[in-house]
Amino acid sequence: MGIFRRNQNKDQDTMTKLEESARTVEQILANIGIDPVTARMQVQAGYGWNFQRGSALIEVYVTQEERGYLQVLSPIMHLPQTNLLPLYRKLLELNLQLTNASVGIHEDVVYVFNERPLDGLDPIEADTIIRKLAIYADDFDNTLVEEYGGRLYGQG
Repeated sequence: MGIFRRNQNKDQDTMTKLEESARTVEQILANIGIDPVTARMQVQAGYGWNFQRGSALIEVYVTQEERGYLQVLSPIMHLPQTNLLPLYRKLLELNLQLTNASVGIHEDVVYVFNERPLDGLDPIEADTIIRKLAIYADDFDNTLVEEYGGRLYGQG
């Protein structure tokens, strides 16, 4: 009986942390002028929001995988058909310069992203992650498309 109680308490602690983190994200969104209710997305597990920052779509998730995670990502561009090597080099160089974010490619789409466990995450760090990633995504999307080709994410 004691074993089951420990597992229940652990699940309750994780849910509490998840809900607390979701409330924190909604406060951060409100502070940057985004209506958190309008920004909410239906997600399979956890919580999700999306909003526009300039031409970039920003997605924020609070998920409960093995342990809780804050995921912030922005699909910024579809890869061009040519000129890939210089773009790949630029993305690697950007990775070295970014704070609280990375760039990567998934299914021929370039993303700016951050994933961090909820353990030890405080509201100031969450705010920094969301704000910085949104700025990076909006700054990089048009610049990369203009310089290397491809097209902005979400454009035919």
